[in-house]
Amino acid sequence: MSTSRPKNIVIAGGVAGGMSCATRLRRLDEHANITVIEKGPYISYANCGIPYALGGVIESDVKLHVTNPQKIESWFNVNVRTNTELVSIDRAAKTVSVRHWQSPGGPGDGESQVSTLPYDNLILALGAEPLMPPIEGVHSSHVFNLITIPDLQHIQQYIRTTKAHTAVVIGGAFIGLEAAENLQFLGLDVTVVEHSAHIFPIADADMVRPLEDELVRYKVKLLTSTSVTKITPPTSDLPGMLYLTNHDPLQADIVIVAAGIRSRTSIPAAAGLAVGKTGVSVNEFMQTSDPCIYAVGDMVETYHRVLGQNVRLALAGPANRQGRLAADHIAGRKTVYRGNIGTAICKVFGQTIGIVGLSRKQLDTIPGLKHEFVTVHPPNHAGYYPGSQKLVVRVHFDRDTGHLLGGQVTGPDGADKQTDVLAVAITAGMSVEDLEHLELAYAPPFGSAKDPINMVGFVAGNVMRGDVEVAHPADFATGRQMLGDYLVLDVRSVGEFEAGHVAGAVNIPLGELRDRLSELDKSRKILSYCMVGYRGYVACRILKQEGFEVTNLDGGYRAVKMGGYSDDLQVVPLRQ
Repeated sequence: MSTSRPKNIVIAGGVAGGMSCATRLRRLDEHANITVIEKGPYISYANCGIPYALGGVIESDVKLHVTNPQKIESWFNVNVRTNTELVSIDRAAKTVSVRHWQSPGGPGDGESQVSTLPYDNLILALGAEPLMPPIEGVHSSHVFNLITIPDLQHIQQYIRTTKAHTAVVIGGAFIGLEAAENLQFLGLDVTVVEHSAHIFPIADADMVRPLEDELVRYKVKLLTSTSVTKITPPTSDLPGMLYLTNHDPLQADIVIVAAGIRSRTSIPAAAGLAVGKTGVSVNEFMQTSDPCIYAVGDMVETYHRVLGQNVRLALAGPANRQGRLAADHIAGRKTVYRGNIGTAICKVFGQTIGIVGLSRKQLDTIPGLKHEFVTVHPPNHAGYYPGSQKLVVRVHFDRDTGHLLGGQVTGPDGADKQTDVLAVAITAGMSVEDLEHLELAYAPPFGSAKDPINMVGFVAGNVMRGDVEVAHPADFATGRQMLGDYLVLDVRSVGEFEAGHVAGAVNIPLGELRDRLSELDKSRKILSYCMVGYRGYVACRILKQEGFEVTNLDGGYRAVKMGGYSDDLQVVPLRQ
């Protein structure tokens, strides 16, 4: 960097975005004066691992520490100030006001001192803060968040001290589900309360049903479509209670609030920086509306490549890349942030869901978009190799162009691999027909000759080429389509049919179909189905070429059961 004096760089916030910016900048500029201020006592830690440290899966929070101030100072010559928070920004003077707390307990503990730091460039990595719903009693002493290591330590101490045995988790997304799992590992009686109709609301309802069943299997109670209205703390005489809409009160010795987060925008807004609907506005170089000030991580809005607009995306991977990119730009490199596609994954006991891009509900909000999806149920590796387990793979795509718009994968093992392949495909702008041609690693312990991604590409490609039309169990359960409009044809074996079938279906096994066409009414639309979709598709091809109007039930009878639908395709309430 060619300047007359070393630049003063102030980075407000450590952890992912701030520390990746600081270390990258030092590698690019040995002479800059780099100062990192961090509100808490820890400069860099793996906050995504915090729920697992709660349950003892990670044996100690010490293992969550990525680095420490001493190492950062010696390796990178960066001035690190912990227990120091940003108070305000003076853009005209190019200074920041910071408050340093004398006690190791950090903000709010003991005396503090305010000072001023000059900057040539300021990087804001303030992150997000827990969203606390407007519930009476939400700030009671037995109610906690689970975001930071101090949060973790307070919860652990509270459980030990009070010998808590009942816990309620408010929120059924990432942190809430991980907290519920790990509280159960500690032996607590756990209930998850989610105001949406299903947990993990960013995914399709039927794709998360296996996770809901898994929670119930592990004795975690699950209450959906309900909200907490009041929390009362435990006393010497009475237990803590939660009062709900649409449900009896719950007893709770401890409550974890995981109802979402919001970007920390108050300080940037007070300084006159542009703020969007969900976070601080930045350009492709992570610059705010003031080109001398950058912002990265959970506090910013960045471009979502599928949605086509700026949104906040609270994920560690993008935060790290954004911090690195901001450092590049400060050092004179024109590296551009390419946007997000929302790749995420979550584990609940033995089940996993991965998601990338948009779900059906999200795609429905985009005006004028004609989208479709298909679902397959392949094994995670060759079925004849020991340990094979079923996956559910779904892709959403543009019905006109075939371009991938989203993907979801559910299963006990291998969901991460398939999700990552779909993430690469969406990033590369691929279509579902491109998935048919991907050459993916195969050996019996690792995959199948027809890889799950190839298979979902085959099915979606058939739809794109007009070889088959599909309908979905959710279409009938939600009234998008009416089952009574179809002659329902089950092409499984007689034994499979007798074990359970869609209400009103007639059974003609696939091997007999050509000889029994006269039993079908050509004036009726036919809904064909089998167990997972393939035999139904073959039946569709036969019938279509014989002049029948026919649709295949996507995912087959397994999709009906996986989605929690009864045989008449009505939603079955989840067991509690």
